[in-house]
Amino acid sequence: MSALVRTSGLFVTLFSFTSSVWATNYLIVGGGTGGLALANRLSEDPSVSVLVLEAGGDGLGNANISDIALVGAAWGTDIDWQFPTEPLPNPPGRSIGVVPRGKVLGGSSAINGDVYTRGDARDYNQWAELGNPSWNSWAFLSASFKNEKFYAPPNNWTIDYISSYHGHSGLIPTSFSAAAPPIHHTIVDSVVAYGGKQSPDNEGGHVDGISWATNARLPSNATRATSATGYYFPFSYRKNLQVKLYSQATKIIWKSTRGIAVAAGVEYVDQSGNTHVANADKVILSGGVWGSPPILERSGIGNKTLLASLGIQSVVDLPGVGENMQEQPIVPMLYALNASLSLGQLTPFLLNLESLQETFAKGGDIKKLESLFVKPANMNRNIFQIYKNLYQESAAWFEGYIQVLNSGSTTLLAWYAALGRPLSTGSCHITSTNGTAYPAVQYNWYTQEFDTYATAVAAQRIQNFTTTAPLSNWIAARVAPPANVVSLDDFESYVVESCTQGNHPVGTATMAPRADGGVVDNNLKVYGTSNVYVVDASVIPVQPSGHPQAHVYAIAELAATLFKARHY
Repeated sequence: MSALVRTSGLFVTLFSFTSSVWATNYLIVGGGTGGLALANRLSEDPSVSVLVLEAGGDGLGNANISDIALVGAAWGTDIDWQFPTEPLPNPPGRSIGVVPRGKVLGGSSAINGDVYTRGDARDYNQWAELGNPSWNSWAFLSASFKNEKFYAPPNNWTIDYISSYHGHSGLIPTSFSAAAPPIHHTIVDSVVAYGGKQSPDNEGGHVDGISWATNARLPSNATRATSATGYYFPFSYRKNLQVKLYSQATKIIWKSTRGIAVAAGVEYVDQSGNTHVANADKVILSGGVWGSPPILERSGIGNKTLLASLGIQSVVDLPGVGENMQEQPIVPMLYALNASLSLGQLTPFLLNLESLQETFAKGGDIKKLESLFVKPANMNRNIFQIYKNLYQESAAWFEGYIQVLNSGSTTLLAWYAALGRPLSTGSCHITSTNGTAYPAVQYNWYTQEFDTYATAVAAQRIQNFTTTAPLSNWIAARVAPPANVVSLDDFESYVVESCTQGNHPVGTATMAPRADGGVVDNNLKVYGTSNVYVVDASVIPVQPSGHPQAHVYAIAELAATLFKARHY
């Protein structure tokens, strides 16, 4: 039995409910941001077959996805995995509860904050230096431009951009959400007046300063663009592309584990709890930062000591699985604006990105900063070298997310200090052999002194921006942090006690040499296997200076190019 969907005036097969699964060339686990983008590009070749297993539904007709005014409304619903997190170590026992990840076609592109920004050429060149030559800045940015279809704003919106810094023929529409209100220009003026930089557009491969951020949305009707709307629904007629919904992969089935492990397919559980096996020539995990590592571990790929404690036979001893998890902690700085202002709920995002040197230019002790830059015990020296290189190159280290919104009768300026490159890394590991059980997600925010001190300086800098004219003329009162937060020590305490997740996790199946804790090689193949790959944000070795959405699309585009070129 098949379901039908109307696409461009025609009814086409969308997905199959049949219990049998055809043998396939490419089996992609996860119909999310990367999974559907990769499935689309691979199925362009009619001679290959592609099967996607998606744990959620199709999301069709769900206004919490399509209506951009409802950003965040999907969190905590049935299209959200609602991953539980472990208590934070600093301060001990503090919990941020569950965190969102998309459980629906489109994955997190269907429920995220809708911001679409790519990173810096310096980021990608460092990935290449780590032992990933295919992932230099030219290759990565080319793949990213291939994904995007940019819609320029009307001239009277007074938003700066550079057309050549955007893609124009891709499948994901990007645009600005609305005309810039006067306060946004005021914010830019105050940032520059206090010593910051203005960038006309951060999307061209050099991220440096405050600029407007694009969103993944179609401007003609202000609807969200997801990997499903861009890469799947318009192409679901392809006979060589099959998507099975409500099919949660639990582990890889092995054809052979002698020497190099060879996958035969994937075990998955359907909506009724029945177990099935899908056979394939190649298995590609696109389950995300907290979805792909548990599948590897339940399949015998991971730290053999952890696996042995759970009674799992080791297939490939790969201690890097589930480690190196980086997530941006963000710290809220909230200001009540003058009551006479009349601003809409949604305004274009401004992003202020700065290097450590820029952030510390007026408010921090640069000598103390350098002395705090000490390699964490759990970080490989070559990955740590990337951090040092990016610091020396004055690459962006902090992001300031800026938005004006209404909160009841009060208009607020929300300015979040986001630590873009945390040295405090976490982990994601299974705690049982139950194929559908949640993993233990451990944030280790601010366990490195460097992170705490640097973020406190960044928060103080935001405070100084808001007390600089002309922006200071718009501020009625500071709402957060409290008025008694004044000194750097005060800000350090506030940072640790008030931080929350930026929803930008990366790194749990790092693309790096095996000796450096890597899980996948330059071609995204899992070490010790012949035909298992990972294509999602978990392969990113170091947090980039942009949002994961654009990066995962680019990873999928580049992965497809690699697959096709090598005839995998």
